[in-house]
This record gives sequence, C-alpha cells and structure tokens, in this order.
Amino acid sequence: MISKTSLTILAVSIALFFSCTTQKKEPVFSVEGKLNNIDTENVLLHQAKGLNATQFDILDTLSVDADRSFSSSYRLEPHYYRLRIHDSLQVPFIADSGQHITIKFHGEGDYEVSGSPDTELFEEYEEFRMQVLRETVYPIRTQLEDLLEEDNQDDATRIKKLGDRVLKAEEQYRDTLIHAVKKMGTSIAIYPTMVRWNGDKHMDYYEHLAANFSERHQGLEVAQLVSEKVRILKQVSLGGKVSEIVAPDTSGLERSLYDNLGKYTLIDFFGSWCGPCRSESDHLGKMYDRYHSSGFQIFGFGIEYKKDRWIQALKEDNRTWINVSTVDGYSNQIAEEYAITAIPKNFLVDENGIIIAKDIHGQELEQKLEELFSEQNP
Repeated sequence: MISKTSLTILAVSIALFFSCTTQKKEPVFSVEGKLNNIDTENVLLHQAKGLNATQFDILDTLSVDADRSFSSSYRLEPHYYRLRIHDSLQVPFIADSGQHITIKFHGEGDYEVSGSPDTELFEEYEEFRMQVLRETVYPIRTQLEDLLEEDNQDDATRIKKLGDRVLKAEEQYRDTLIHAVKKMGTSIAIYPTMVRWNGDKHMDYYEHLAANFSERHQGLEVAQLVSEKVRILKQVSLGGKVSEIVAPDTSGLERSLYDNLGKYTLIDFFGSWCGPCRSESDHLGKMYDRYHSSGFQIFGFGIEYKKDRWIQALKEDNRTWINVSTVDGYSNQIAEEYAITAIPKNFLVDENGIIIAKDIHGQELEQKLEELFSEQNP
C-alpha cells in the first residue's frame, strides 16, 4: 500500500522533474533579422573554434521566409558566432545568455546588430583596430609591396629599410590594441581578439584576465580557450622552452628542430607571400654565412599555402638553411603551439631550446649575434 506521504513525495518529485526539464528547454539566446533586398533562401549559423577564432563550424541553416525574415532560438553556449548570408556578406556577433539579437540590414553589406552589448564591444574593438592599421601599417606596407613588385635589384637597400619600418609599425599596432581589450572587461568579446595578443609585454595582465574570465564563464568552452591561449603565450615568452617542430622539407624529408639545434638557433617563420619576410632574406643569409661555422643555425618554417610558390621563394631568396612547411597556412599544431598569427615571427633559442630573444630583426639581430659569439670566443 502506498501511503499518503509517499504520494506527496512522488508528486513533488514529478513536479520538480518537469520544472527542471522545462528550464533546460529554455533558449540561451535568439537571433532574428530581415534581409530586405538580399536574395537568398537560407542563412547559415557558424560558431568560431580554436584559439584564434579564425575557423568556423556550421551549426544550423535558417530558412528565409517569404517576407525575407528569419529567426531562431538556440540552446548553445555563449560564444562567438557569425551568420553567413552569402560569400561576401557574413555578420559576426557575440551571444551571451538571455540575449535576443536582432540584425537590421540597410543594404548590401550594410547592417546593424542590436541586443548584444558584447557585440557592440567587439565592433568598437574592430573599428579601433582598423583605424590603427590604416594610420600606421598600411601606408608603409603598400610602399614595400610596390617595391617588391618592381623587382629592381637597385632597390635592395630601400626594401630592407621599409621592411624594418613595417615590422616596427606592426609591433606598435599590436601593442596599441591592448587598450581596446582592457575596455572589454570579461566580456566574451575578448575571445576573437586573442589572435593579436602580445604576451611578452603584457603577460601579467593576460594571466589576470584569464583567471577572472574563467571565474565568470566557468565551464564554458571559451573559458578553456582563453586559459589555453595564455598558457601558450607564456610558454613562448622569453625564458620559455620552445616545442619540438617536425615537418617535411622541400623534398618531403621530415626534419626535426631539436635534432638540428645549434649553439644558437633562429626559428624563423616565413611566407613566400609576406613582403617583410622576403625583405629579410639577404640579411639573414649574411648572418648565416658569418656565424654558421661557429654554431649558428636557422630553422625556417613556412606559413605556406602552395608548395611550388614556397620552393620558388626559397630559391629566389637563397634561403639555403633548413626550411620546412606543412603547407597549410596557419592551420597546424606548430603555428598554434608557437602562437603564430602573423609573420614574420622569429625566436632565438640556445642549445636547449630556451628562448633568449624573439622578434629580433635587422641590426638588432646582428648586434645580438655578435654579442653572443664574442662571449663564446673572447
């Protein structure tokens, strides 16, 4: 016989079960929009992935109604998303819990996102970032690319000087961005900014930010990604020990960094498509010729997309040292473990793989090598 008390307990348990089930079905965020004159039958929802938020997975296809509107609600984690309207129109947005995100399309390529304070923070960051690029980097980079395109041997000195200026401008650009990141607090909007974080100068801040971010967004994938990014940035800071690199050379032979470490080794991340990288080739060759017999090694890793262009650039630039590449751009474990999101990038390590200098170019590299090898041979 079932007692009255037992029935009461059972009823309460059932009520709690349905209450919890109902709560679990509530959406985390919703998104809606109206395309106006844009002609498409479907809109794709993508979610960013990885430490640099540069790759996306398709999560859903939203049908566009006869009045050109679309809408949907999702039980997805707070994250960085984007809507793909078509190849040339993709709308990024940050979704946090409880947000109802509306996208108003004013014309081809002209839209406005509302309902997400996190998206507003990200848009402010992007606007600031592009302004800094236009004012500091683009003018010099354009001059360098024009000279490289002319391929005039008489311009070698000018190319080197412009290459050095581009590197300094890009370094300044990245250092400036931290001011915009600091305005975001622990918003999920910081996640897509990690691709440009500089751990060498701002490690203390990023460690503190990662701790606070993880506390606020405990259990979320973005919290894990932020913590992992900071771990890698710390590993590739001065005094850190670099990870092994094993990748094929131009003939397909697997080459190991640790099997080829010299007394001092410059790990050089290079791209055949990268103007500042190409402008360094002649100077690196001179340093290699001068100090190789004393124990200096260069280990080049190509951030490449086409093998034939990589091989051709190595020949044209006379890069005769060890060069390897997985020929998949930035989409590989090596680029991730070295926090490579832009090139040129280099690390000067000792015989044990400990970083003693990084992002060292031109005259600065020459002085550093002279100092190291004069100490070795007083």
